[in-house]
Amino acid sequence: IYGGDTDSVAVEYHTVRIPLGGEFSLQLSDNTRVYLNSGSSLRYPVRFAGGVREVFLTGEGFFEVTKDSERPFIVKTEDVDVSVLGTSFNVNAYPDEKMVQTTLVSGSVDVSCPECSNSESVSLVPNEMAVFEAGRQKIEKKRVDITPYVAWHEGFLTFHDESLGSIAKKLERWYDLTFEFDQPETKE
Repeated sequence: IYGGDTDSVAVEYHTVRIPLGGEFSLQLSDNTRVYLNSGSSLRYPVRFAGGVREVFLTGEGFFEVTKDSERPFIVKTEDVDVSVLGTSFNVNAYPDEKMVQTTLVSGSVDVSCPECSNSESVSLVPNEMAVFEAGRQKIEKKRVDITPYVAWHEGFLTFHDESLGSIAKKLERWYDLTFEFDQPETKE
């Protein structure tokens, strides 16, 4: 992959894949710290080059981005891009979920949908979440208690007002096991 200037250099990428039941943290070349949850992957350059720091996430990651006012940090998922200069935030973008959730801990982030016809975009402040639903092609913003969305990177799973089916799905990823429900209504 090549940059946009005339003195372009090849950018070498690595990919980290986290199996079910595991988690991993890594430090990128700009000192940004990334925590990856179970069943996630991150594609990132060995060394950031050019005017943008760009990584590609599948699954869930918590980012503590090193501030650099000259080079924005962009997390790209299948549906949305999250742009920051320096901040802490969580992105949940598992392929088997119906939505992408971006939860801001500190600083500010912009969440955009490049593929949406109206170039949907929202800005977040701490304790806000952006929710993108693929079928609706719309990003909604809401205030939240961030604890249930970010506690996993410190080794905790926290649940508030969630269905048993949703909790089971998270436990399946976290512990690499499978739940079976004899009656579908039990999931609710």
